Amino acid sequence: MTVVSARRKLAAGAALSLLVLGACSGSLSLVGCSGSLGAAKADFRKGRIAEAKSELVLLEPDSRTWSNERRAEYALYRGLVHHSLGDRSAAGVWLAEAKALDDAQPHTLSDEDRVRLKLALESLASDTAPPSP
Repeated sequence: MTVVSARRKLAAGAALSLLVLGACSGSLSLVGCSGSLGAAKADFRKGRIAEAKSELVLLEPDSRTWSNERRAEYALYRGLVHHSLGDRSAAGVWLAEAKALDDAQPHTLSDEDRVRLKLALESLASDTAPPSP
């Protein structure tokens, strides 16, 4: 990967973060999350990505026992956080889990979170696309 290519991918991740943050800003009062998942989401929305990641990492063992809805939400935000930090590989793993949960049981994620997931996955799709001529 060239330096220019790496910079483009990092810029795309930053742009996605801003887009997702913008989509989230109008819905803060509509999202009802309890506990640390809510805190991690709030930190993500406020641009405190490293703090959100730390909170999500601590929640991972507990998240394995959550309902599909909550686990999908956790996986989505874990993926968005990794994407924002430029770790596209880890982002892909978590976003794929969120998608699989939502595909298995439609409407597991809210409409807004499904849009966030779609945008993030589209952004990662460039990793698997053949190079342009």
